[in-house]
Amino acid sequence: MTFDVRWLVPAAIIAAAPQCYAAKYMTIEQARALIFPQADEYIAAPVQLTPEQMQQIEKLSGIPSRTPNQQVWQAMSKGKQIGWFFIDQVIGKHELITYAVGINADGSVRQFQIVEYLEAYGYQVREVKWRDQFVGKTADSALQVGTDIGNISGATLSVRHITDGIKRLLFLTQTVLR
Repeated sequence: MTFDVRWLVPAAIIAAAPQCYAAKYMTIEQARALIFPQADEYIAAPVQLTPEQMQQIEKLSGIPSRTPNQQVWQAMSKGKQIGWFFIDQVIGKHELITYAVGINADGSVRQFQIVEYLEAYGYQVREVKWRDQFVGKTADSALQVGTDIGNISGATLSVRHITDGIKRLLFLTQTVLR
């Protein structure tokens, strides 16, 4: 009996294929609870940006808006606004990354969470150490990969696009929501 090596080709293709880490990590409600644990109410405040507002945000941030529609909620605690909660999406390398950002009433980043990550690579952007770099950042912060935000090897595009997305949301908060 002889062994035909052609039978190994499918196994080799499967073994060489990249592993997929695409996953939905949490719901919007879970992200809210993590970012604003003291909030007792969220008031929907969806934003429909005008072309002028989109241009102003792009001019100030250097980041173009993907869409004029933005999912936003006021985070409230005992009747007082404590911040803004956003759900946003940016493109990773090929797929969309859905993330949630909490911005305090003073305009600083409270926290952000990856809600859904569909890319095969770059899932390290979920790591707390990397995400914590954004805490306290404002529209006045540089928010540049390699300057005040560290890069992740193998996740460069995800890192850059999430950083740009958060920067855009900080300027949206400053120019439209204040």
